[in-house]
Amino acid sequence: MSFQQKKIIQSKKQKFIRKKIKKKPFVLKINKPVKIIIFLLISLFLITFRNTLKRKSFDEFKPHKVFIEAHRGVNRQKFENTKESIELAIKYGLDSFETDLWLSKDKVGVLVHGKSPHGGIKHFYNRNYKVIFTNWSQLSTLYTRKGKLKMPKLEDIIKLTKNKIFMNLEIKDPRVDLVFPYIIKLLKKYNYFDQISISSFNHNYYKKVYEFNKYNKLGKKLSFGFIISGGNSKYYPYHAPHNSLNLYWKKVTKHICDKAHANKMAVMAWFYMNENETFNIYQRLFDYGIDIICSNDPLNAKKFRDLYYKKKKKEKRKKIIKYLT
Repeated sequence: MSFQQKKIIQSKKQKFIRKKIKKKPFVLKINKPVKIIIFLLISLFLITFRNTLKRKSFDEFKPHKVFIEAHRGVNRQKFENTKESIELAIKYGLDSFETDLWLSKDKVGVLVHGKSPHGGIKHFYNRNYKVIFTNWSQLSTLYTRKGKLKMPKLEDIIKLTKNKIFMNLEIKDPRVDLVFPYIIKLLKKYNYFDQISISSFNHNYYKKVYEFNKYNKLGKKLSFGFIISGGNSKYYPYHAPHNSLNLYWKKVTKHICDKAHANKMAVMAWFYMNENETFNIYQRLFDYGIDIICSNDPLNAKKFRDLYYKKKKKEKRKKIIKYLT
């Protein structure tokens, strides 16, 4: 056998062996410390992504961000304190809505402004009933004086708004020992603690919130909005962190905002139903350092907020350019 023939046979054998040998899959070798770092980065990304989907609560209070809150829902387009007015607040991407609570005779929470002390509804619905003396079976048949809309239950609104928008629940019903346990029961049922603040002119409700925060075994905290009609600061409960002072807008001052922020409290400005809200008023409140605006014209307030922050960004850029040049 010649040398060339031997070479040809050897090359054929080599080709045959190569075909038989399977290519091993590529495996990236990663050290244990690198694996830990990758795992931490992925988990951090997932946590931040999850948090961006949630609405901010007053417990995550940040003084530089202003909540726009729809007073009794978007009340100038749909009748106040109805499911439809609250649906609009969600649709328009508002931060929060404010609504009023009374308890019916058969202990069903309903949303209506009502007149003290018994929750008279003749100005809002087509019957001269008082909520605390009327069963839900009767209240559920009523229609609003404008738009013919039904009275909503608190439980239905909690289901509607879950993980969509923040709720400022103003309690009008004076029966503290009856109403507060009812609210807590619903909050537990729907795990709604992170997107609600309870507020009231009746500060006895704060005592209940304080006791709940101190003794509950759920690890949950509620925030409380102290609605104060006067302007005397000695009555302001600055000792209560993560709560808010809910003031008529004309009573808000820079001093009040600064003092509240120093004690980790928010300040909310509210308007009467038929007041004219202007950009000049919003400008004054934003310059004071307001945290929440409870507005009857929330789309206008939201529009102003966007313009206000754009202007602030431009001013910052100009300052940076001047400094660099």
